[in-house]
Amino acid sequence: MEIGKTLNTILTLIGGISWTIVYILIIIRSFRDKTYGMPFWALAFNFGWELIFSFVLPGDSPGLQGIINKIWLAFDVFILIAYFLYGIKEWPQRISKNLFYPYSLFGLIIGYLFVYLMSVELDHSQGMYAAFVQNLMMSLLFIAMANNRKSRAGQSIGIAIFKMIGTLAPTILYGVKSNFVLFLGCSCFVVDIIYIFLLLFVYKRTDIKTSKYSFLA
Repeated sequence: MEIGKTLNTILTLIGGISWTIVYILIIIRSFRDKTYGMPFWALAFNFGWELIFSFVLPGDSPGLQGIINKIWLAFDVFILIAYFLYGIKEWPQRISKNLFYPYSLFGLIIGYLFVYLMSVELDHSQGMYAAFVQNLMMSLLFIAMANNRKSRAGQSIGIAIFKMIGTLAPTILYGVKSNFVLFLGCSCFVVDIIYIFLLLFVYKRTDIKTSKYSFLA
């Protein structure tokens, strides 16, 4: 089955716009709550993917997706800044804080090399497999982050919903070509639904200050 050019463009735009909204909302929540809004290992792989497919392996004709990748990379820089500003507060107390920055640098290197090597050796430098693998990892890590914090700090219903939409669109686009991608995308969808449920019914935001931002809260 082939996706027509028009539908391809529509799905690409839906995915691109939805994930851009996710990044913007994460930045807002990160600086408002003074914490980082994307789990670190998800951020490390995500940043590596966008750096690689913006400048290292952009393809011969990156087109619309290439523009979107660069926009995502720009927003990811701010998410990374929030992590380095506030992440040390959540560093395990029994481990020296002097290890926070070396650990973080190590994570960024691992994320970059994982995405690069998987894409070059298994995916003909397209980045499709790495994108869906790290997306599923991100979905699982968002649940872990909410459970660890016992709150919505750095998170919101809006982030969860647009993440789900932003993943569903490329799942439709690329899932018709690969059963593996279809499996990963459907798994993301199920885990994202669970995450939304957690934010709605388990970790309710009760503080008066942010209750006016019902969609962001």
